[in-house]
Amino acid sequence: MTTHSLSPAAASLRSMAERFLAVCSAAYVLVSGVLAVGVPPEEPAARRLARAQEFHLRAQQRTGLLVPLYVYPGRLERNEAYRRLIEAKRRYETLPMWVIVNPASGPGERTDPNYTRAIDRLRGAGCVVLGYVSTSYGRRPRQDVQRDVDRWLEFYPRVHGIFFDEMIYEDEDRAVEYQAGLSRYAHERGCWPTVANPGADTPARYFAQEAADVIVIHEGPNWPAEARLAGGAAGGYADHPPHTRAVLVHSQAELNKEALRMVRQHARWIYVTEGVYRPNDPTAANPWDRLSRHLEAMCQALLVE
Repeated sequence: MTTHSLSPAAASLRSMAERFLAVCSAAYVLVSGVLAVGVPPEEPAARRLARAQEFHLRAQQRTGLLVPLYVYPGRLERNEAYRRLIEAKRRYETLPMWVIVNPASGPGERTDPNYTRAIDRLRGAGCVVLGYVSTSYGRRPRQDVQRDVDRWLEFYPRVHGIFFDEMIYEDEDRAVEYQAGLSRYAHERGCWPTVANPGADTPARYFAQEAADVIVIHEGPNWPAEARLAGGAAGGYADHPPHTRAVLVHSQAELNKEALRMVRQHARWIYVTEGVYRPNDPTAANPWDRLSRHLEAMCQALLVE
């Protein structure tokens, strides 16, 4: 093929045209990227299918117990709290039980053989075991919280999931991303479920962004009002399924079964204890340092259709 060289003027025009097209192309890429900020890529069909199937299974799951068992498992065979809980799980085998263990307001600095044995026994009975981690309402650096997750897996590799206590709950994107990032990190490390506990009303954006698999929307000495739990025309909890929420009630001398029946319509994870919490009172500083005397009554009530 015969080639022909361009004149200097033509070559100059061609060079200018090529530069113009390159600039336009770069500008298109830049503008496209800017416009795409904040727009997530379309969810793959396989992932969407799996999430729909998971939603179906969780939406019809029986209401279960979320048990903060902040009891040291010394002399495990004769430990009353662990013995009662394990026996209850074996007796009420279809009742889901998620149990939170807490060696040292977190995993501690080294493996404790008593906790290793306790986790094995809880799993052996069919309980899902969660390791306690505090986020101090978002004040802890994310890497420190992640390090606690890693320590749980290093010291006690048979834990199933993570309980993020003192969850941040400000109605801001920054706050939601802090908690959602921690949940994603735990999932990426193979932990499920993640439960996060602000112990208070939680803005809907935390549920929309899946900041945890379950969020404790109430922790206190009184039962929450049904209107609070139900949401309403403006949405809120009404836009997100009950299996994403939990309720913890302490300071209850008796088990109010009517209140329990009401709550289970709006939250699928429940626990009630007689343990009392009073701020600034060392004798009542932790209502979760015992196994609830209402345990058997709760099991019986939750198994009633």
